[in-house]
Amino acid sequence: MVLLVDEDLRTTRRMADMLREDGFAVEIARDGAAAVARLSRSPVPDALVTELTTKYADGLAIGRFARNQRPGMPVLVLTGYPNLFHADAFVGGPPATLFTKPVDYAALRSALCDALEAKAANQSARPAPDQDLSVPRELESAPDNARRNALSGAQAVRALRRT
Repeated sequence: MVLLVDEDLRTTRRMADMLREDGFAVEIARDGAAAVARLSRSPVPDALVTELTTKYADGLAIGRFARNQRPGMPVLVLTGYPNLFHADAFVGGPPATLFTKPVDYAALRSALCDALEAKAANQSARPAPDQDLSVPRELESAPDNARRNALSGAQAVRALRRT
C-alpha cells in the first residue's frame, strides 16, 4: 500500500487513480497531521509519496516519522521547491527520491516499482522467523528502540508541532 500526501486534492486524487490503474493500493492524506496519524495505524504503508511542503508537518518530518515506523520504507518526495530538499534527512533506509513538479508520472511509477521490488528482495533475504535472533535491549539499535517505544498518532502530531 502506498500513502500519497499532498494538499492539492484534485491532483492527488488523479495521481491516486493512475497508481490504482497500475495495480497499487493507495491511500491519501491531505496534510502532515493526517499522514502521521495514518502512519501510526496498522498496517503501516509499504511506501510514502509526499509533497515536500505540507501543512502541520512537512514532507521531511513525515518521511522521518515513516522510517521510524517502518525502517527502509521507500520515500518519494514531490516538490516545486527542490532547493528545500535534503536527501540526508532520511535515515534508516535508502535515500529518498526527489521528483520536481510537474512530475513525470512514468518516472515516478518506475521508481516506486523499483523501490518496492528492492524492499521485497531485502525482506526475503532475512533469516527465517523461527530462528531466535533476539538482542538484549541494551544492544539493540536506535530504530528498534524507537519502534518498541513508538508514539501514538496524537503524541506524534504534538511532537511534530513542537519541532
